[in-house]
Amino acid sequence: MRTHMRMAALVGLATLLLIAGLEGGIRLLAPQTVRTAYLEGGPMALKDPVLGHVNRPGTRARVRAPEYDVEYATDSRGFRTGGAPAAEPAAGAVRVLLLGDSFTFGAANAAQDSWAALLEQRFAAGGRAVEIINAGVPGYDTSQQALYLERLYGSLQPDIVLVSFMTNDLFVNEPIQRAPDGTETARGDARAVIAQGARKRSSLQAVTLLKRQLMKSDSTYVRLYLMTPRAAFYSLPASDLVQRKMAATQALLRRIREFCAARGAALLVVSVPQLFQVFAAAADSPPKGVIPDLPDRELTQFAASEGIAWVSLLDLLVQSYRRGGADLYHRYDGHLNAAGNRVMAEAVHAALLPLLAERETAQKAALGTEARP
Repeated sequence: MRTHMRMAALVGLATLLLIAGLEGGIRLLAPQTVRTAYLEGGPMALKDPVLGHVNRPGTRARVRAPEYDVEYATDSRGFRTGGAPAAEPAAGAVRVLLLGDSFTFGAANAAQDSWAALLEQRFAAGGRAVEIINAGVPGYDTSQQALYLERLYGSLQPDIVLVSFMTNDLFVNEPIQRAPDGTETARGDARAVIAQGARKRSSLQAVTLLKRQLMKSDSTYVRLYLMTPRAAFYSLPASDLVQRKMAATQALLRRIREFCAARGAALLVVSVPQLFQVFAAAADSPPKGVIPDLPDRELTQFAASEGIAWVSLLDLLVQSYRRGGADLYHRYDGHLNAAGNRVMAEAVHAALLPLLAERETAQKAALGTEARP
């Protein structure tokens, strides 16, 4: 009996030493954490009583992860820059304000690889006088974007407002809250969708590495996603939670549309799919009962009824992925990579051209009127 117990103890000890050695090796040779070093300023997020948080102005940080090693820099307004002083916009340039979350900010990418920077370069190469202002803030939902637009509009006076929408905005959107004194605040709530997520996260980097390896398979990635509560947003009939989130999202988009219309600014909403949607839609045999474009279907119909220009990138990204086979997203991180940003920049460029033509025509007409005696 003692011999068996001794053997079991030795096996247990050997197993623990093996796991500890494996974990130590991974932490030393292939760390799986996201490491942030602040080179100037402090943490990127600065608390805000209305919006929850904003980008901290004048910050420069280096972020390193297994999938990327990039620097983030913000200017005096908290807008992302490439680190160098922004060039003065050309006289009469059409100003486009970009609102969104980390996908608009360009998280997980160098500034020059973000779709916002690529879009600006695309217009410059075509000789169009367009000023792109990247007001993306990581973590923002549609309610925060609506209130941020209302805060920024007076000082920026954009000609075109571009809202980057993602399905994860739908997951967390809640109605804007109004305090007794009339103050309005944003209140996104992810708890109903990401149930107990933080408690389930393992601190073992060996586990994280295993997840990364599993996510290299498209089908495994889809299956893992469908094990989360978010799967409910891609199937019918819609649950009470999904219907409530959809109603809140539509009300927020209507508020943005009415705000822009009252000030004569054009509005374009660009719907960016999550990686799960691209994989599920690109599969030869999509998962039974899963409708990858379901949120877009309803929101596209809503946008048409409200007179909102709505562009969905799902089909374009699926076609690009099928055609080239190269990843368009960082698989574990979930953000677009440089290739995905290029696809998005081209799509947004094409979507903006008609709006720019309208603005340029209006500007010429106004100048002609002023020139008359």
